[in-house]
Amino acid sequence: MMVPLNPQNATQFRFMESHDAFAHAGCLSEWEDNRYHQLEKKAPFHGAIASHSIAGKMLITRETMNSPCVEQICHVPLDSIVIVNVRSEEDVLLNGRYVNANTFHVSSGRSFHAVAKAPIEALMLTVSKAAFFERFNTEAFLNSDSKPFERFVQPARGTQVDFELNLKSHLSDVQAGIEQNPLSVSLEKVFDCVQEILDFERSSCLVIPPSTRSYIVEKSCEFFVQHVQDEGIGVLDLCNHLRISRRTLQYSFEDVLGMTPLNYLRSVRLNMARKLLMSSPRDTIQGAALDSGFSHLGRFSKYYQDFYGELPSETLSRLGAHRRHH
Repeated sequence: MMVPLNPQNATQFRFMESHDAFAHAGCLSEWEDNRYHQLEKKAPFHGAIASHSIAGKMLITRETMNSPCVEQICHVPLDSIVIVNVRSEEDVLLNGRYVNANTFHVSSGRSFHAVAKAPIEALMLTVSKAAFFERFNTEAFLNSDSKPFERFVQPARGTQVDFELNLKSHLSDVQAGIEQNPLSVSLEKVFDCVQEILDFERSSCLVIPPSTRSYIVEKSCEFFVQHVQDEGIGVLDLCNHLRISRRTLQYSFEDVLGMTPLNYLRSVRLNMARKLLMSSPRDTIQGAALDSGFSHLGRFSKYYQDFYGELPSETLSRLGAHRRHH
């Protein structure tokens, strides 16, 4: 069993809201190098995160995002295990698989790439690896506690419902100050659901295979994010890297993301430029453009205004005014 937790141990509840994808990404401490990319022009964004951290051993999180099309790229630390359950009106692309409320993603030490094309809610339990193996029966679930892994598990419907209801109940009680004991009844029930998920995975050996097109998009995004600052990297480089035709790449992106590969590349670069402007406003606009793979400043400003509805200089002016008033 896990070492007992009590109110004297370090616990913290946080609730954060944001109207910017970059600010929202910085509020999720589960992930390493967490990035969000808005992939639709002039799209409004609203995100909210409620999280309860207990003694540095676990983090219970509910995240909501209301935006038409958002991509998340991050990495799960090797010393943690993250269990994620997402729900949305449209299936969410997660590491090349289409998932929704009926699927739990369990991973450690792996890259995490998700694309949501409708408002999304994500329920997450993050547990330190040491605490995970103390608390749960993981026999036959993992070959080694030191290797990266991921699993897609679809347990019984009752397990999904109980996980959602009890995780939300725990966060609501903590936020309202009702629950003083970090290990509430609701949280213990969440743990019971996790054990059911582990037991179900062991008995069913369920594997959700990626489709060919989602696999192509997944590997393309993975390759591009590693070379995003290199303006010379483009559509043909993706084709050569994956050894596929331009038509196959085009059809895959249009089918999976609803956009062309070129528009995807440009959107990610614009997101990167906006992140640089917001995080380092004293740097020049030209510097942000160059660091995001845009060598032509005038063309960059036009793309930026078309995508965000304001010029890069207006973004900086707005941030400056906000900081002066706070």
